[in-house]
Amino acid sequence: MVGERPPGIPEFTYPLWDEGLPDTQIRAGDLWILSWNGEIAGLAVIAAVKGGYVLAWPVTLPGEASFAPGLVIDESPLEVPVTVWATRETGIGNHLLDRSLGRLIAPERIRPISWALDDDADPGLSFAPGSAQDVENTDADRLMIDHWTELCFNTGGTEEGLFLDAAKIQLAGGSARDIGTALGAGPQEVRPLLTGITPVTGEQLSTIARQLAAEAESLVGADPLAEVVHDLAMPHFKRDIVARTLETGVGERAIRRAARREFALAARNDGAALRETKLRDAIARAGRNGE
Repeated sequence: MVGERPPGIPEFTYPLWDEGLPDTQIRAGDLWILSWNGEIAGLAVIAAVKGGYVLAWPVTLPGEASFAPGLVIDESPLEVPVTVWATRETGIGNHLLDRSLGRLIAPERIRPISWALDDDADPGLSFAPGSAQDVENTDADRLMIDHWTELCFNTGGTEEGLFLDAAKIQLAGGSARDIGTALGAGPQEVRPLLTGITPVTGEQLSTIARQLAAEAESLVGADPLAEVVHDLAMPHFKRDIVARTLETGVGERAIRRAARREFALAARNDGAALRETKLRDAIARAGRNGE
């Protein structure tokens, strides 16, 4: 379980809050608990499912921020009224989705609610009392906007930087030996760079480009392990990653990046049936060295 139970929810909903539903499929209309670094990051209802991310409407519980343009939904999976912030729709990565609490809004109602709010028409739900413009609500309003902006820019375990492209290196007449010579590095240091496991620094790239008499931009490409990062971001693996974060004391971003590397370094086996096992094994090895 990540996070303490919120005050005010009925005792019989504690198991749902603690464990969520066993189904980790991401669906529009479902209410999710978000988490990062082993801490609750908020609640959200999924407005739309995209490739690697979702469009989410923030949701607040009784005792938390609740004023227009928030909309009140009286019945929720937690058996308490909640405030849904459809006008604060935010794109967030799948890696923030911790556990689903079940259906909050019928999927077919989501877009009509958005359109109605855009047109200043009746969304079919009551606005929460008060307004974001009220003096007593301005601080809470700003904090909410800042928090969800931060979540929007949370990229999870995505590696930052540039990645050498082995095919482009070869096209430029280069080899692993040439890279090693340019950098004064041995095979164990060159392999992670050439295979894209480790991003190349700007200084390293410039040195390699000079060695090959090539333009630096012509030697790099997209992260070759982007699909691994995408898979690790799915809620299916969130519990393992959170557990590893808590076990090692290493931050979630570092655990995700380490799992990416561990997956790439594992013995190659492209069998689809073994991919999930390899991903879980990579998570279990992540953070062994405190990084």
